[in-house]
Amino acid sequence: MATLHYEGNNPAEALVFFRTHRAELRTLRRVIVNGNTTTVVDINGKEMALEGLRLGHPELVDLLNLVGASYDPATVHNESKGKDPTKIWEVVKADPWGQDRVA
Repeated sequence: MATLHYEGNNPAEALVFFRTHRAELRTLRRVIVNGNTTTVVDINGKEMALEGLRLGHPELVDLLNLVGASYDPATVHNESKGKDPTKIWEVVKADPWGQDRVA
């Protein structure tokens, strides 16, 4: 499966890339931050890798808000505890089932 990839090092441009190419993904499921790269994964496993967007950047919080991820604002930029440096946030924002059928 093809991966969308932003290869810059500017977090603001990475956010613009996400907004521009968001329509190419299906329903979003998680945001993964590992080192210097943030990856957004959709329900089918298709990924969008955003290099240069990492912990400590205010654009990361903007991205989490855009996708509807569940996160604690007080600890969002803290390093991951344990041996694995990866941080994962699940996307929980969704429309209620059948909301499009309500008159």
